[in-house]
Amino acid sequence: MFGYDLGIDLGTSSVIISVVGKGVVLNEPAFVAYDEEKEKIIYAGKRAYYLQGREPSGIRVIQPIVNGAVGNYSLACQMVRLFMNKVLKKNIFKPRVVASVPSVSTDVEKRTLISAIISAGARSVCLVEEPICAAFGSGIDPLNPAGAFVINIGAGTTDMAVVSQGSMSRFETIKTAGDAFDNAILKYIRDYYDLYIGIRTAEEIKKSIGCAVERENDITMQVKGRNSVSGLPKSIEISGNEICKCLQGELEKIVSTAKTILENTSPQLVADVTNGELLLTGGCAQMYGMDALLKNALKVEVRIPPHPVTCVSLGCEVALKKMHLLDQYGYSFKTKEEVRTR
Repeated sequence: MFGYDLGIDLGTSSVIISVVGKGVVLNEPAFVAYDEEKEKIIYAGKRAYYLQGREPSGIRVIQPIVNGAVGNYSLACQMVRLFMNKVLKKNIFKPRVVASVPSVSTDVEKRTLISAIISAGARSVCLVEEPICAAFGSGIDPLNPAGAFVINIGAGTTDMAVVSQGSMSRFETIKTAGDAFDNAILKYIRDYYDLYIGIRTAEEIKKSIGCAVERENDITMQVKGRNSVSGLPKSIEISGNEICKCLQGELEKIVSTAKTILENTSPQLVADVTNGELLLTGGCAQMYGMDALLKNALKVEVRIPPHPVTCVSLGCEVALKKMHLLDQYGYSFKTKEEVRTR
């Protein structure tokens, strides 16, 4: 083999790249620190991620990919090129790329994403919806006629679909996910404790003590920030069950959307889902009690794969191997000539 074919999960919070036969080879935060005057990237990945909220003058940290769509075209191209070059090294052959995309994306968003990846160095690009990729990466073959219900809770979006025989019977994408949880925590601590905290602190609270259902044995952690009244440093102790209560509004949106999808799904596919299991993937699948919340609300068994964060990227890798089957369902590689590239 002269070059690599890549499976790329271009998420709001992370870029995960898989190579056929090698699995995940890169997992970096989807953050860039750039010079505001020249709009040129200085850092990308982990270093930019930890710089957020600590930027020196003239440097700004952003996420070029927002909710599965390109937010800043130039910086998105630069970021993807940097990450692809880390994987490809000095390989002169341009790779084919299968990339994930939210199930509810406009043609303009899809063409812009393809354009950005090709401009970053790909030979051709095929976009596959996140629920189908998540199913592939979790060991479920969505080309089987039996239906599977997939919920992928990422950072920017929650993507859910009933997948059957290579297509999505019912699907929805909502902008309620990890970032919305972080913002809810920021607001709660500001309103109830008069404490300003950074977005990285809110994310750490979510990962450390956040929960979707209340724990019997509650846990706590110390949180430090700036007093919104005096402007001086302040420290508080907050519990996981408090965080659970402040997230209820966001969690209800996810549960409500999942119920609506099942209500509009054919009885036979609902029977397939009931006989099987709901597949829960994405970074927020790891939050304590998320599986129990969905199981109690939807009355179906819920399975979280061993590595829910990398399921979509691994699914892109599997899709590369199954392109001879996927092309029967309308999936194909797009080249530079087939999309308008800048």
